[in-house]
Amino acid sequence: MYHMLVTDIDGTLLDSEGKVPEETKKILAILREKRGFITTIATGRMLARAESIAREIMINAPLICYNGALIIDIYTRHRILERPIPAGKLMELIKLLKEWGYEVIIYENETIKVERFNERTRWYINECESIECNVVNDMIDYVKQKDLSSYKVFAVGDVSKAVKVPAELLSKLEEDFEVSLADQSHMEVNLKGVSKGSAVKFLADAFKIDSTEVITIGDGYNDVSMLKYAGLGIAMGNAAEHIKGYAKYITLTNCENGLLNIVNKFIVPQEKISLEDLR
Repeated sequence: MYHMLVTDIDGTLLDSEGKVPEETKKILAILREKRGFITTIATGRMLARAESIAREIMINAPLICYNGALIIDIYTRHRILERPIPAGKLMELIKLLKEWGYEVIIYENETIKVERFNERTRWYINECESIECNVVNDMIDYVKQKDLSSYKVFAVGDVSKAVKVPAELLSKLEEDFEVSLADQSHMEVNLKGVSKGSAVKFLADAFKIDSTEVITIGDGYNDVSMLKYAGLGIAMGNAAEHIKGYAKYITLTNCENGLLNIVNKFIVPQEKISLEDLR
């Protein structure tokens, strides 16, 4: 029997218009109120971009953001677990990424820092909607002077076409960091051991829930660790084939009520909830 459901946001919880379908909100309410489910979100997004969605679906467990580098109770503001990249490691990481031609994005107090405005950084800034962005002329010096840590680093590659991250660079990074590819050309980099999977395990342990009782749902590279951890790791129909290979089940796409399909198949197979029931 399942007792906990953890979902990704982009490409999973949100539809093609970037909204949470009303049916999805109602399904999650049924799971919480009638089935006693613990429901929350695990996302690579920063807190400032994830909290409103978490509140919209009324999560009843701490929010996992920055790919697991921050676990926070959004209702009390208590930061339960923080695992940022410390200043020393952060400077080494920035230097390596710049040597390989990447634009580096770091995070400070829910703002983003870039070294310059260009096609690559503007692409990322646009993705972050209304988040405050500041230009730092020398990022390594900035980190050093402020002894700054960052929950994660986003490395922006080519935005005009899908260019794979060099295998040599990936190998170097994985010695000290967790790396998730983003659209093939880009990377999300966290401290070694920090992942959605480790964060979901932390919460499950806190709630005394076994991994076999956990359902996780995602569609991206940064979801793989939690798909592997959960008793039922589910990939969205719109996920890349590589991601689907780690899932125990593949549901419909984020535009086809994939969550309803999951609930009917694994949680209420005898009752079956229809779309009409949710309207």
